[in-house]
Formats: sequence, structure tokens, C-alpha cells
Amino acid sequence: MGPPISEEDVGFQFPQQQNQQNFDMPPSEMNQRKAGEGPEISGIMAEQIEALQQQQQALYQQQLASNQVLSFQTPGLAPGRPNVHRRVHSTVPMGMGMPFGGPQAAMGQFGNLNGLGMGLDGQPSGVPRGHGRRHSVNVLNKSGSQPGLGALGFSQSVDGYDDGFNAPGNMGNGHSRNDSSWRINGGVGGIQSNNNFAADLAQAQAQLNSLQQFRAAAGGHHQKMASFSFPNMLPNMMAANMMGLGLGGINLLQQQQQQFQSQLQQQSTQQQRKSLFAPYLPQASLPPLLAAGKLVVGILRVNKRNRSDAYVATEVLDADIYICGSKDRNRALEGDIVAVELLDVDEVWGTKKEKEEKKRKKEENSAYDLKGAAGRKNDKKKDDVEVEGQGLMLFEDEEVTDEVKPQFAGHVVAVVERMPGQLFSGTLGLLRPSSAATKEKQEAERREREGDRGDEPRRPIERPKIVWFKPTDKRVPLIAIPTEQAPPDFVQNSEAYANKLFVACIKRHPISSLHPFGTLVEELGPIGDIEVETSALLKDCNFPTEDFSENVLKCLPPIPWSIPERELEIRKDLRNERVFTIDPDTAKDLDDAFSVKVNEDGTYDVSVHIADVSYFVKPNTALDRDARKRATSVYLVQRAVPMLPPALSEQLCSLVPGQERLAFSVIFTMTKDAKVVKKWFGKTIIRSAAKLSYKQAQSVLDGQAAGFEVQPEHNVVDFANDIKIVHDLAKQLRERRYQTGCIRTESLKLTFQLDENGMPADCVQYEHSEANHLVEEFMLLTNTAVAQQVAVHFSEQALLRRHDPPIERRLAAFVERAERMGYNLDTSSPVALMRSLQSVADPAARKILELFLQKASSNAKYFCAGMLDIAKYNHYALNIPLYTHFTSPIRRYADLLVHRQFDSILQGGAEPKFTMDRDAVAKVAQQCNIKRDSAKLAQEQSTHLYLCILISDLTQRYGPVIRSAKVVGVLDAAFDVLVPEFGIEKRVHVDQMPIDNHVYDEHTHTLQIYWSNKDVITWLAENSDDEHLKKVKQNAEQHALKMEVASRSLHDEKALFDEDDDAEEDEIVLGRADREQGAQETSKQRLLSKSKVPPHFEGLRITPAGHKIQEIRELQTVPVIVTADLTKSPPVIKVYSVNPYAEQK
Repeated sequence: MGPPISEEDVGFQFPQQQNQQNFDMPPSEMNQRKAGEGPEISGIMAEQIEALQQQQQALYQQQLASNQVLSFQTPGLAPGRPNVHRRVHSTVPMGMGMPFGGPQAAMGQFGNLNGLGMGLDGQPSGVPRGHGRRHSVNVLNKSGSQPGLGALGFSQSVDGYDDGFNAPGNMGNGHSRNDSSWRINGGVGGIQSNNNFAADLAQAQAQLNSLQQFRAAAGGHHQKMASFSFPNMLPNMMAANMMGLGLGGINLLQQQQQQFQSQLQQQSTQQQRKSLFAPYLPQASLPPLLAAGKLVVGILRVNKRNRSDAYVATEVLDADIYICGSKDRNRALEGDIVAVELLDVDEVWGTKKEKEEKKRKKEENSAYDLKGAAGRKNDKKKDDVEVEGQGLMLFEDEEVTDEVKPQFAGHVVAVVERMPGQLFSGTLGLLRPSSAATKEKQEAERREREGDRGDEPRRPIERPKIVWFKPTDKRVPLIAIPTEQAPPDFVQNSEAYANKLFVACIKRHPISSLHPFGTLVEELGPIGDIEVETSALLKDCNFPTEDFSENVLKCLPPIPWSIPERELEIRKDLRNERVFTIDPDTAKDLDDAFSVKVNEDGTYDVSVHIADVSYFVKPNTALDRDARKRATSVYLVQRAVPMLPPALSEQLCSLVPGQERLAFSVIFTMTKDAKVVKKWFGKTIIRSAAKLSYKQAQSVLDGQAAGFEVQPEHNVVDFANDIKIVHDLAKQLRERRYQTGCIRTESLKLTFQLDENGMPADCVQYEHSEANHLVEEFMLLTNTAVAQQVAVHFSEQALLRRHDPPIERRLAAFVERAERMGYNLDTSSPVALMRSLQSVADPAARKILELFLQKASSNAKYFCAGMLDIAKYNHYALNIPLYTHFTSPIRRYADLLVHRQFDSILQGGAEPKFTMDRDAVAKVAQQCNIKRDSAKLAQEQSTHLYLCILISDLTQRYGPVIRSAKVVGVLDAAFDVLVPEFGIEKRVHVDQMPIDNHVYDEHTHTLQIYWSNKDVITWLAENSDDEHLKKVKQNAEQHALKMEVASRSLHDEKALFDEDDDAEEDEIVLGRADREQGAQETSKQRLLSKSKVPPHFEGLRITPAGHKIQEIRELQTVPVIVTADLTKSPPVIKVYSVNPYAEQK
């Protein structure tokens, strides 16, 4: 989705105007690519990229001289130790591994550039090339793809305590950098002292060995480790250096070392509790171990289905690292940045299979407790279905199976950084769930044994020291909370709080405790309440729900505010231009605008104006720190949680009509065929004259009468012509992007119609119009143009955005699924992939394929240019070498930082300076990545919440909600469906159907279901303890009765209601429907549910023997029942198949 780099870009002219520099770029010749090889690269652009490569080459060559200190071998383990694998030593060539599969892959998109073969030239002769991956892993030969800690950009807030959580109240989290005892680039060639480094590494290696011995003595698994000792590379040196800079003073370092040693000795002390986890390595030990390639740093994610499985995503390796079990995960949580020691994969794999086999045999041998064993299996199935139902889409199944053995395995040896101030929503219980179940069973046995006499007084409840907080996120462990923090009557009346949501945080997790200890922060309110659930999802995603602080608001200028004379002098005055905005209907933060001017030579000046937020948000102020912490605005269904206070986001920075505003402007001089021949960059003053919604702009493009207002000095016709000119140019830009390999997939997004009470009355799929594409094209063009400038002027500090190619394993699965659907897709290049998708004639099939491709794709990420090899800058989906975000500074902190960099270029002349160093920019990039992912999750959860409320309302009004779905996957005992009406993908399980049998054909990937004649909802309610399903059944019966009543005469109907007192509830529903008749008439979903259209079935047949069969295959249409359980938090959507052979009552 990006514009082609075909505009000519030949340097800058610097006309002096006060302190302001404007960039004016005339045309020049370009180096053209061969047809079909991707976007064009200008000659100067090629020189700029080559200059960046030369800078990086110099850094690598400088590093070569200093790396020889790391070529010594690591001391071996104690010779007499049992069950310890010998350490395998390996040295590998110093140089950059060619990313993306070789020189003909993504780097080919830079054109015929020099400097890509660096790395091997500096290799000393006679160095062996390493071993097979089973015996040794090269973690340091991935310079083009490994961020280490540097590219992760973490902040050193970890205090060195054993669990990595907050320090006690009398100790600060921040540490002075002046007393750091470890430096990797303090002297000539990057090493301050070879002897000091060798000593640090030896001490750190000894601690790592001690940790291994501790694990072995504690009965830990995976004792046989491979040793990874490799020459150093610059990215890992950067990572180690960042850790060194973040270390605290000498006293704190000594405290960490002493604590580590005391925890190691704790295992042999009888007075101490048994250690359940290994202690974390001291923070001071990590830099030398990282630099020596002994550890790998990455971000932990936990399997949503199975908390025992976790993975560490790292660009140091070409696959994720599998973490097996809670001991190896070692108290780390989802999203933590962790240090991992790699383990022997085969041994980890064998251990896992042994555990699974023991568990299977134990269940088989539990014949005396068949009911209990079956109950445990059912509980696991219920948990899986619940997890599946708590999101809009099915997540990628990451479970490690016999068919998919991991490529790497490891265990966590330290938490480098935890999410600061992380909160969790959940419920509060008196006992742990397992203990509660045991106690309930014992109490039932006692009543059966002694006889249940209800008049006996209840036994007094002993007041426990702790109560248990159960997070709604099942990946987070139970948290022990001091009882005094619970509500005063909680111990005596815990049942009254069973449906209340609370918020808690983790304070510490000792190595001797299975569960962490935490603090109860607040009580939110009842489960199912829309505002309570919204607050909970914001807390879980680490976004504030409170107003902006007083210190932040003090940074705002007084309102009313006017533009100072100084700004009027140094900025280009564009207040008389026809400036207009195009945004969603409800948008208040208008940060981009357009204007068009026709030149005498027939070219167009298309100006893109972006609000100058950096003028108001000054670096290192309270306002800036708060914006950086938030990093992005969050757009929920009912409201937005802004990054900036409304005084800025909705007033002073918003480009509202009739108001003078400060802006950055990029003016593209374009030919009629949308070729950019000139660009101008500068700071401006604008005054918008028209505000259009996407719908209004689309009406203009459709030739309808303009339905928008303009300022008095302008007329509507001129704006309509301007919009049409921009649209014509945008269409050509878009077509050219697709021709050069841009990949565009549109996800399923819902928009809601809310009633006067803020409750959802309807939902529809959001459709992108030509007006959306108009805005999108010029935003992409602007972002690309700015990316080129900041990358050239700040090659070490530029904040850019990159996108890796799809993960190979997922891409292969995507191709296989497409083949099962009957489509052969060419994924050899972005161009080929896009052409393959466009060749799919069936719109429904193409939408499903796009959905699969999105799951196979990685997320785009912000990064600091100086932290990665230039080969990693590429944006795969846009198929361009440089990209950034510049056009939304009101709602994205990354754009605000790029504005500051751009402002430095405008004011800095030929050699601009930017005050933030590389490490600081990298930290901002990582913060923006984390918060952007969190904002996306919060938005999806908000959509899910409102959808659940709508489905529940439809069920109460009209009975079970039945919709058509498309089968998108067939498994041996389930099938996945896409419900376009609701934008959801769910799994339908055969064990939740009243069937006699099911047969899966692995060759044709079809599932044959042998139905009984029972109704699905009735059967589920009778064979399940799920209270939600029982209510759905009861509701269905009530509506069936209504339908029967409606078919009678009016006299009989009145007589029935006169005689039946229980009909009051039905009358209330009918009365509510009458009062909201207008909403029903406009609600598509209500009309659809009310109409009771008979479902359409495919693949039905009855055998001569009387078997009623439904064959399920991919792309087939199946009717499904969609339910929403609001008693859970988050609420759960469940989908069941409709029985085509059910007897009608």
C-alpha cells in the first residue's frame, strides 16, 4: 500500500528566510528499473542509500579489530557432573547473513547498488564455517535481522530484584548512568579494556554455570545444554552497550550479585522453602553474555490455549524460541523482554513428550474416577472454547505438536524489562479454583455422608491471610492478594463479589512461590456493564482511563490562542488557498488537509498539510512525557481515548474550518499522469475552508450534489473540482502501486449504530470508498517523501517504519490452504502474490484468502535507522525501501517525533542536528510499537464487546440469532467459519452437536456429519451445565410460543394473555419493541432476525439406510447459531451449527 518512488529527487535548494529552511526539489534524470522489478529509484536516492551503507560498513569494519578478544573458548563445565552434555564450540564467519533468502530477494529492490557484499571481506583466514544447526546455532551472524536490545529499544527500569517487578517503596527505579561498571564502546575500536571484558565475561559465565547447576540440583529439566560461543557482531554489541548504560551504581550491582548468590544457596538450606524457579541472572552479567553470544534477547508471548507453551520472538534467529513449561518460562509474563539461554531442542522435545505420555497414562489409569477425568477434559474444552470466543477472529494455533517440532528451544534466565505499571482486570475469589473445586467436592461428600440438614448453622469461616485474584487474561497466573485489601465483608460474603470486576497488579514473584503476590488496585463494577467492561479492557491494554493530570494541562497555552507574529514571519502563508479536510463523520482530531492549484503549464500543485503539533508539545515537558507514555490515541466504539488533551487534539491543532492553524506542508508538483516532478517542504500557516466526511466526498465523486458547507469567501463548485482532480491523480498513483507489487488486504471491520442510550442497535461492515483511497494515496506519498529526507539527514537517528516478509512457516500454510480451496498462488514476490490474489474471480474466496494472508503476515514496526542494517529497512507490503509515519501527529507519538526530526532538517541548513541520540530514538520506537499493538487490541475488544451486547439483545428480542457463514477450514472434529454479517471467525466443534457420528477425510479435507433429529440448542441445554445455553433455550421456547400466538386470531391472543400471568415479561419485550419501532426499521440486524428467513443448507443427503448426512467442505455456506454470553468477562461469542434435520416442534 505505498506510492512508487518514481518522483525525481535531486538535492535541495536552501533559500534563507529567517531561520526557516524550505526544501525545493526540481526534476532530474532517474535510474529506471527493469520492468516488473518493483518501484523506480531515483539516482540521488540510490546515492543516499549507498552512503548509508558505507557508514554502516565503516562501523562493521571498525568493530572487526576489536572482536578478536571474543574468540577464546568458554570454560567447560565441571567434568564430574552427571547428565551434562559436553559443550560444543564453534566459530563462524564474521559478516552479515543475507536477509530475505539471498541477494536476489528483497535487497534487489534497491536497484543496482554497491556495498551489499560487506562482512566476509574482513573474515580472518582459516576460520571454520560452523556446524549444523542441531549442534550449534549461529546467533551472531544475523546482523541484518537482529535487534538485540538496541533494536528492541528497552529502557533499563529493572531494578535487579529477583522477579523484575517494582522495587520496594524506599528504592527508586531509576539508576544513575555515571556509575555503570560495564562499557563496550568506551575505548578505541569499541572495547574499553580487553582484560576487563574478559574478566567480566568470565564472571558472568561462571554465574551462568552456577545457574545451570542450580537447575540440575532442583530437578530442573534440560540439563544438557549446547554452548554457543561465537565472534561478536555490531548489533549484539549495541544491545550489550545499552544494557551497560542502564546499569545502576556500584552498591546496587553488589546487592544484585549478593542476592543471586544467596538464592543459589537457598536450595541447600533446610530452613528455606523449596525453590520452584531458578533465580534471575544479575543485570550486570547480561551485557558480556549477550556480546559473547551466550544469550538471546526477545519478546515473550504465551500461548492463549495452553499457558505451558510460550515463545520468544527474536530477530537474532530465523525462528521463534520455544519455551516449554512454567519452569523454563521462569515467572516471565506476556510481553516481557527476556534474556534466553538456548537449550538442546531434542532434549526439550523428549521431555515434553514424556510429560504428555505420563499425563495420558495417569488419565487412563484413573478408572476409579472416570467422572473426575471426564470433568477435567470437559473443563479444558470449555476453556478452549471460551478463549476462542473472547475475540473477533481465531488466533494462530501455536501449539507445539508431534508434527511441528520447534527449531529452537530455551529457558528464561532474566527479565530484561517488564511493562511498566501493568494492570490486570479480573475477579476475586476466596480460594484458588482448584482448591475451591476440591472443597466443594469434600463438602458434597460430607453432606451425603451426614445428611443435609438445612437448619444447621453454617460453620464459621476462618479468615485467610490471602485471597486470590483471577485475571481475565488466562495467560496471566493467579495473583495472591493480602486479605486486608479485599472489601471488608469479602471473607464472609465472597459470593456477592463473584460477578464483580476488580483491577490488580503484580508486585513480586519469589522463586519459592508458584504464584505472584500483588495489590488490589480498585473495584470496577459488575461484569457485563458496558462501561465497566470498557474500563477493564483499557486497563488490560495498559491505557489510562483517568483525565490528564494538572502538570500536563499546565503545559497548554491559554485559550483563546492566536498565532504569534514570529510564526507569521518565518512560515509560508497559505491562508488564502482552498484548503479542505476529509475525515470520518465523527472525527474531531483533524490533522491532515489538502489544497490544489492548477499551474499554467498544465501541472498541478497538490498540497498536503499536516497539523504542526510539535509547536505545542515541546520535548521533555510533562505534556511530552505523558504523550510518549500513551504513544497513540485509542478509538473505541463509543469514544476515543486521546493521546493529547482535547484542548490540543480537538482545538488548537485540529484543522477545523475558519481557524488559522500552524502546519507542515508538502507540495507535490504533478503531471496529469500523476508523476511527481517537484517537491517542496516547509512550515506554513493554513486556514481550512471546508470540512467533508468520507460520505460527502464520495457523493462529489459520484457526481451528486455537494452536501457540505464552505466558508463564505469560497464556493462549493471549486471545492468539488479540486476533489475530482485529487481523486484522478490518486487513482493513477494507486494503479501504479499495484503494478509494482504493493500488497493490499482489507480486514473485516464493523461500524455500529448506537441508540439514544449508547447501546448498539445495528452493525454493518465498513466499506472503503474511493474517497478513502484518495486520502490514503496522498498520505502514503507524503510519508514516503518525508522518510527519504529523515533517513538521509539522520542516518543514525531517523525513526522509520519497516515490514518484514511473511513468516515462512505461515506462508507455506497459507499456500497449502489456498490449494485446498482450488487456488494456486505465486508467493515468489509481492508482485506475483498480488497478481495471484487479483486473479481470484470469486469475491468471497478472495476475501477469505486475504484473511489468511493477514494471519501469515508479520506486523509492521517502528525502528531507529542506526540500530539495523539497511537491508532490514524495506517495507514488504508497500514494496518500498524507506517509509515512516508523518501524517497523524495528533494521534501518534511516532509522527510527532518525525515532525521534530523534520523540523531540525528545515532549520538546520546543510548539516542539521537532532538532539535525541540513537538509543533514545530506539526506546521511543519500541514504546510506539508496544502501544500501537495494545491500541489495536483495545479497539478489537471494544468492537467485540459491542457485538456481544448486540447479539445478546437480538437473542432476547427474536430468539436464537441465525446467520449464514462460509467454511474457511475443515479439521478432523471441527470446522472454522467466517460470519461476514458480524465480521467474526469461529470454530464449530462436533462435540457440541447432537450427532450420531462424524467422519473426516484427510484426502479431500471434508467432514461428514451424521445428524440425529434433535434441535441443537435444546440438546446442548439438556446435556450441559452451561447456564447461558439454558437461557438461550428458554428464550427460544418463549419466542416459539409468540410465533404460535401470532398465528391465532386476535380474540384467542387476548384470551391467552388475559389468562396467563407469566406473559408480563413478554409484554415488556413487546412494549419495548413498540417504543423503539423507529430503531427497528433502520436496524438491518433487527430486521434480519425478525424476518426469520429459512436457512439455506448445502451438502445434504440421506442414505438408503436412513443416515442424515451433511458434508462440510471449504468455501461451503452453512447456517450457524451465534450466541453471546455476557456473564463472562470479556464476554464470549459461541457459534453452533444448525441441524438441518431437526424435528420441528
